[in-house]
Amino acid sequence: MKLNASIKLGILALTLGCTTVGAVLSTPQAAWAATVPDSKAVYHQFQKYWKNAVKSSASLIQARKYLLNHVHEVNARQATLMTMQLESVQNIKLAEIDEKIYADPVQTIISEAHENIGYDKKLTYSSLLKEIKDPATRKLLQEASDLGYKLETSEGMYYPIINYEGYKRLQPYLAPDIAAYIDIMATESNQASTSDAALIIPWGELIQRTLAMEAFLNAYPQSSRTTTVDNLLYLYVHFLYYGSDNTPAYDWFTEDEIRTLIPEVKQAYEKALAKREPNTKSEILDSLERVLALLEQTNDRLTPDIQATIESILDRYSPE
Repeated sequence: MKLNASIKLGILALTLGCTTVGAVLSTPQAAWAATVPDSKAVYHQFQKYWKNAVKSSASLIQARKYLLNHVHEVNARQATLMTMQLESVQNIKLAEIDEKIYADPVQTIISEAHENIGYDKKLTYSSLLKEIKDPATRKLLQEASDLGYKLETSEGMYYPIINYEGYKRLQPYLAPDIAAYIDIMATESNQASTSDAALIIPWGELIQRTLAMEAFLNAYPQSSRTTTVDNLLYLYVHFLYYGSDNTPAYDWFTEDEIRTLIPEVKQAYEKALAKREPNTKSEILDSLERVLALLEQTNDRLTPDIQATIESILDRYSPE
């Protein structure tokens, strides 16, 4: 089984209809501070912007700014619903912005600017706009920024993703499941797990992110964002056991066509298991412990039987 390791986070974040809140709301005190009439007025004003946001980038920009500036004036249920509505429209509009950025000459202009900035430097809109003089490209990048996207690069291409770090300003006013969801997505949007088909985060962090997703699903099985986290978790479990195309968990075939678990990966597995708190519920760690026990019997060699075990684990997390 092989997955494209350069799948974009924007594709993984499925476009979801956000008309209901799946989790029981835990209401922050600040969210209840607004009077009911004021709360309703803010909510209805956001709806006016949001309903036009799919067709109009200007309306989406208005909706996003309005929510960030007025979230403290509504209750937790309204804030949560508005936040999910905003994310859903951002996912819908993402394909449109991606297509514009993908087209020539935008890719070439961004690439040349990135080279001037230095590939070792963080890619930001401000640094790009200092280098780019083309008016159309400047306008497009400013629009992407105002819409709440950040720019990423992989395999020589540049593309937008939702900047979930920007959602953290809303967290104190949201239901606990959506606040936790934002943490998961912000971790990924701040630092992607892969680039150019290679893992670019340590194996230990890969495991911790996987466990965070599992914990979310255990804590909030009825959340409206369960499907999104489910899909992301499947990708991470695949990385956990196989690595990526350019960062495999097992070395390349030897003369006898047997692959062996890379020591660094084994150490990360063992460290995660050693840090496990007593009575911690985790099917991920249970499975990892089972696979390590089997590898112990084969001197860390990936036999057909062990691979079959791994495949059965992956099937458990495969999206329906």
